[in-house]
Amino acid sequence: MQQHIPSIIPDISETINTNYVGFASFTVLIWDHIDTFADEVEYIWKGPKKGLFVYLFLLNRYVTPLGFILNLFAYLSPSWTFERCARFVRYEGCTVSLAVEVVGLMMLLRIKAIYPEQKWISWGLGILLLFETVMNIWLISRAGPVLHNPHSGIHACSMIFDPAISAAASSSAWIPLLYDTIIFGLTLYRTVPPIRREEASYIIKRLLEDGLLYYSVIFSVTLVLTIMILSAPSGTKNIAAQTEQLITVAMMSRITLNLKKAGRSVEERTFSRQKTFLFDRLRRRRQSTVDGLEHPSFALSFPNGEDRLTNQTQSIQITFAGAVGQETSTVFDGGGGQITQFEQPRRPPVIHIIDPKAAEDV
Repeated sequence: MQQHIPSIIPDISETINTNYVGFASFTVLIWDHIDTFADEVEYIWKGPKKGLFVYLFLLNRYVTPLGFILNLFAYLSPSWTFERCARFVRYEGCTVSLAVEVVGLMMLLRIKAIYPEQKWISWGLGILLLFETVMNIWLISRAGPVLHNPHSGIHACSMIFDPAISAAASSSAWIPLLYDTIIFGLTLYRTVPPIRREEASYIIKRLLEDGLLYYSVIFSVTLVLTIMILSAPSGTKNIAAQTEQLITVAMMSRITLNLKKAGRSVEERTFSRQKTFLFDRLRRRRQSTVDGLEHPSFALSFPNGEDRLTNQTQSIQITFAGAVGQETSTVFDGGGGQITQFEQPRRPPVIHIIDPKAAEDV
């Protein structure tokens, strides 16, 4: 592994930046754990059943931060020798890869639940995830410690891929980015059409909203990591990898709990009180044209011009508000009690992409 020994000032600066990014990312993860701990107890620990998805969730949620503490120790401890650090950096690389691959597997299980009949989608994603894992293992085998200037007083230990394979090393970032992009595209394909037709359930809206949140954050971090692996100085080439690791875990924990909460609300028939930020709270109010009223529950009309019911035979037309541009009309004959219904075309009922029970699993 060929590295140039940095000058004193850049060496100190790059080490300080690595420490800042590591501690800032770790703080975000711990804050997110604290903020979502009540939901974790309610929907994970007190959940009706456990499964593979739950165990993967707990693995990433607790093993990742505990393992990252050793990375923080490596950044600060003055006791590292080059030989000792050369062995430790493979552990650092494995912790990053493990977190990303476990989240990738969790995303695969989610897509499998959304596309239960299209097995080829799950198989294709599984092959890509396996290729990503093999590439990461090979890259970690070529990893080594960042060189420091003996006169800078820096003895921190952090990982860098072999500079001779920088182009291949960038695959540790862009392959997960490609994988997440495919996941996001599949989510859009399954959720956008019913939302545009206003037939989407709360679970569908939650899936898309969380998918947008997750992908936007992970895309930004992974894109920065890809660029830095290709062009940044040796001391900071891999600096964004720790952010990718911890932010990925935090985001996956949050969207998992959100979806479990959505599944529980549907199961308990409380979903009418749940609102998504993008598709409910900010939705523009629709105007109704039924009798010039805005969103009427019903409208009464008396054809004979009377303002009250009499003993004479007359009809009362009750128009119930339905979907936009539709009316469902029922005429009650005041004399004989005969009911005549005017059939109108109806919209398809609200659909659920996945069963509430499936939502509990992913």
